[in-house]
Amino acid sequence: MRQYLATLHQRPHHHKKRFALLASGGFTLLVFGIWALVNFGTTPATQVEVYGGAKEEQASPFGSLYRGLGASFEALRGSVSELKSGLEVVDFESGYEEMKNNSLNVYDR
Repeated sequence: MRQYLATLHQRPHHHKKRFALLASGGFTLLVFGIWALVNFGTTPATQVEVYGGAKEEQASPFGSLYRGLGASFEALRGSVSELKSGLEVVDFESGYEEMKNNSLNVYDR
């Protein structure tokens, strides 16, 4: 590995770029893994016992992430359907006829 790193400067430019991409990707993956372990822990606690012996579902971080993504996709789908319905309402033909008649009137002078 030391010899590879020592001769890296002599290699072609595309090889250096590929090495830099792999090194930065590996470091990013390492940082993300440590962040995920610290934030989400290793012991999943999905149910909590409340007064009276009944169990209540506790919100998990991934559950809230999935619900947020689902809500985002629903909003996006609603926006696309509103856009489609808005485009169906637009009457291009009358606007075209008005523009055509106005342009012909300019040349009639």
